[in-house]
Amino acid sequence: MTRLSTRIFISGILLATALLGVWFGVVRPADAQILLGQRLNLPSWFPRVWQQSRQAPMQSSTQPGQTPATIPQFMESDDPSGRLASYQPAGATATTGQAFFSSLGNNGRTCFTCHQPQSGWAMNPSTATDIFYASQGNDPLFAPVDGANCPDVGAAAQTIEDKAAASSQLLTKGNIRVFIPVPANPEYQVSVLSDPYGCENSVDYGLPSGMISMYRRVLNATNLTRNAQFGSNPTSISAQGTIMWDGREPSLQSQFIDATLGHAQAGAPPTDDQVKQGVNFEIGLFTAQNFDNQAGRLSAAGATGGPVNLSRIGIANTPQQTFPPNPLAFHTFDAWTLPTNSAAQASINRGQMIFNTRTFTITGVAGFNDAGPGNPAPNSTCSTCHNNLNVGSDVVPGGRHLGIGDYSSFDQSGNQTTATSLPPTDDQPLFSFLCPVGSIPFYSNPTTVDGVDYDEFQTTDPGMGLITGKCADLGKFKVPRLNGLAARAPYFHNGNADTLRQLVDFYDARFRIGLSEQDKQDLINFLNSL
Repeated sequence: MTRLSTRIFISGILLATALLGVWFGVVRPADAQILLGQRLNLPSWFPRVWQQSRQAPMQSSTQPGQTPATIPQFMESDDPSGRLASYQPAGATATTGQAFFSSLGNNGRTCFTCHQPQSGWAMNPSTATDIFYASQGNDPLFAPVDGANCPDVGAAAQTIEDKAAASSQLLTKGNIRVFIPVPANPEYQVSVLSDPYGCENSVDYGLPSGMISMYRRVLNATNLTRNAQFGSNPTSISAQGTIMWDGREPSLQSQFIDATLGHAQAGAPPTDDQVKQGVNFEIGLFTAQNFDNQAGRLSAAGATGGPVNLSRIGIANTPQQTFPPNPLAFHTFDAWTLPTNSAAQASINRGQMIFNTRTFTITGVAGFNDAGPGNPAPNSTCSTCHNNLNVGSDVVPGGRHLGIGDYSSFDQSGNQTTATSLPPTDDQPLFSFLCPVGSIPFYSNPTTVDGVDYDEFQTTDPGMGLITGKCADLGKFKVPRLNGLAARAPYFHNGNADTLRQLVDFYDARFRIGLSEQDKQDLINFLNSL
């Protein structure tokens, strides 16, 4: 495919505008944006994302990939530490005509394209690489809209080498391009410091058009049904607490619609029935590590590992979880304490104990220390934030700023000095956010621009701050679910931690936990068993 001309891009804009006009009976973009939100209950940021999605080149696939006719009730796949399994309590799912597995857009993509069972219903570099070479880079997964580092580069790639280079974020880190408009009247001024793919300064896709691009891991579309009630408050919060890394979606239904219009480049939203089908598949699916190469079956000897046990906890006899969240979040391997257990099983049990009970002080974390517990917060544990029972997400909505992928070393407040082991990498863009002095919690980096004093925040991804426009939300991300970690490397929102050891080392340094080498290995063995 040759590079699309400016004329075609403009035609794409006109087509998107025309579609909005036909759909709503109006032609003014501002009116269309308002009506889009009213009709579909979608976030205010999304209409411009949809418009740019439709503007991006649509590369048809010559090998659309393999979707099985049926997703069995129980299925297993190998991963580096053992076997991952998925389970559907309601029985097997026929994929034909099921919205999660149907191409509802114009680039051949389905939800299954990016959410693969062997990757924990997410996407990892190994799976992406297998799909890439099996399809010679033509699978819908690599659609230029966001499967490439930038749409124009992806559309122009002809050789297999060029296609691989154009989708390097997906192939090396399992990252999808996420493009979001800068909100109206934000508290900050944003500029581009580094642009490795030419996307951030592009007049079509970058900051000149009011958009910026980030590169994020695909979240796992499973283990979504667990609910937690906050005391007598009847409002239930879904297991993930916050939907998407930056909390930009108000519901799973909204996320399904936006994914169809954006990722799949659809010209019209899915029907209500299709939305229901897609969401019902996700909330009826449970995934967890089922077998460990050293410890054996993770439901043996009284343990309750694996997706079948997880589904029973999630659907029947769901424990009442009150606010503040239960600090003992995991009970999966309580039984592995006897002398008859193997050394590997005992290590997993010790790792669970460390996760639940090893205390340390959380300090300088925006979204946590300034949101109730105070600063500092002693006697915290890993379960303080990963608190949803046996799932490990956060039942408390909102995000946390830990300093991953940003220059926390610039901080002059003394709160972020240990959050520098996973700084920005050259393969991702770098942004500067100039904020009013004192507006970023637990952070200070004074600079003067044109005679005005600011605090400057440099990051590869502003997180929730790009959605709210608030400096206090820069660098905040959701606390993700932990099941299936063994199949989902690399880790964190941007894939900056290649291994669980790097992840554990980061937290050990960030909060000065003081883990020994044995502690770290036990914790890794436990996390690999979830």
